[in-house]
Amino acid sequence: MTHLEATQSGRLDDPVPRTSFPFADTIDVSGMSVRPDEPSPCLPTATSVWYELHPARSGRLVLDLAGSTPLDPVVRLYRRTGHSSSLTFIGCASPVWNAQLSLEVPVSEGETVLAQVGTSESLDGRLVVRAGLRD
Repeated sequence: MTHLEATQSGRLDDPVPRTSFPFADTIDVSGMSVRPDEPSPCLPTATSVWYELHPARSGRLVLDLAGSTPLDPVVRLYRRTGHSSSLTFIGCASPVWNAQLSLEVPVSEGETVLAQVGTSESLDGRLVVRAGLRD
């Protein structure tokens, strides 16, 4: 499991790249914030880290936040086409929003999926992010 610090990449304009699945990270959200231009469908956003996911094959992408210590973890997924900065919202999971800690969506080989993980209100705590690709 990789530990990410708030000073590492992970912003919308500099997301953490991931091309291999499965992966697991822990993120200390203390001291993190959001930029005013970050989208926040389904819930407000207090802290966030962005991942740029590149599946090497088609399947079902699963992101899971089980084990996170804030009571309000949230994961949002977006599709990006080509080199465009425009994002298409795919879905959201949060115990506060829909009583879910994981999100599973179909993905295609070579597409770019952005994951925004964070909290809706908490300003401290530890997020546990796990991602995998199912057939």
